[in-house]
Amino acid sequence: MEEQNSLPPIPPTEPIPEFLAGDEWFEVDISQDMLDFTKPYTPPRFTLERKGVQFADVGELHIVSGKYGNGKTHLMIQFMAALLGGHCGMTYYCLSEQRPHPVILYVDTEQGEDNTIGVKNKVCLMAGLPYDQKLEQFNILRLRDTELAKDRWRKILKAIWIYKPTNIFLDGLLDIVEDYNDQKECQPIIRKCMKIATYYDASLWMVMHENPLNDKLVGTIGSIAQRKVSEIFNVRKHKQDKERPCDRKDNRPDIYFSVEQIKARNRDVLDWDFEVVIENGWALPRECIDSDPMPEFKTSHTVDELKQWIIDRQADVTWPAKHSEFFAKILEPNGVTDKNEQKELLQMALNRRFISKQVREEMKPGQTSPRLKLNEQEIPPFTIPMTESDIPF
Repeated sequence: MEEQNSLPPIPPTEPIPEFLAGDEWFEVDISQDMLDFTKPYTPPRFTLERKGVQFADVGELHIVSGKYGNGKTHLMIQFMAALLGGHCGMTYYCLSEQRPHPVILYVDTEQGEDNTIGVKNKVCLMAGLPYDQKLEQFNILRLRDTELAKDRWRKILKAIWIYKPTNIFLDGLLDIVEDYNDQKECQPIIRKCMKIATYYDASLWMVMHENPLNDKLVGTIGSIAQRKVSEIFNVRKHKQDKERPCDRKDNRPDIYFSVEQIKARNRDVLDWDFEVVIENGWALPRECIDSDPMPEFKTSHTVDELKQWIIDRQADVTWPAKHSEFFAKILEPNGVTDKNEQKELLQMALNRRFISKQVREEMKPGQTSPRLKLNEQEIPPFTIPMTESDIPF
């Protein structure tokens, strides 16, 4: 059977065209570069989620940008903590059967060793991991003491090959080139970053500085990168006493940081703010979460009761579930048959993030409304208890 992406044969008597002959294009083989129309579409796989919007797709590049000292590393710390700990603030890891255990490689090209240790300790504290022992899922490469950019790049390639990370955080991008305004040097390095993300099936984050006098990414490498990446998150520091009175926020601390997604190939993530607080002797980034007023539920059942019902009966439900199945399999066996009370308890479960609704990309063809997903960060997965026959000795 002839391959779908094969090209029409060229007649043996066809003369070599004179059109742009100096570019030597006629003998070039493009058969492997033509799209195979029989290959099925694969939806993007995302690694992170905020308020029902997924982002940071696998196999793509992502940028954290901002002015010098404006919280870029602190934002990356939050992303790494969410990946390793399940969530950080309202940022959640998109758990999947194919990638149940993320592996992070953090590449620090700028900071001294103690500051790098501080980043490691902060991530581990926020993710609930020990920070005084080696972790298989979290590795850090320090390159501040490596003088030449080409040597830094070679070490990055070696570390990625050794540790096979699912998520790479490069802090920062400017240090892997000698001249960030050299088109001939910058274009290939961004192409190579794209190839890394594809080859290792990884999500590659890069820290990129902005120009001091405007909001553009620094240099030629910034201009190239912003066109190739999947998304860009920008961080801004706010000192309330320096803000115009109309821009000050009463519900924010004196100093806080705002995060804005300024480029998105998929759905846009809503802005959010964070502050830096001292906990356990460390300056940790903490998201500023505005607590929406909880609705006044008429049900007599508590949040703890509802959570236990879901834990106990989750195996009876086919997830993602229709609302009717949630009512029939979770609520009705516990005596909740009133339709209004069922709706209240469903909303309570959504508010407390025991469950969430599918986003459009997760819905099957022909599905008219989103179904309910179990949040395994809040509801421990069901396991079949062992019997005596299962005990090895």
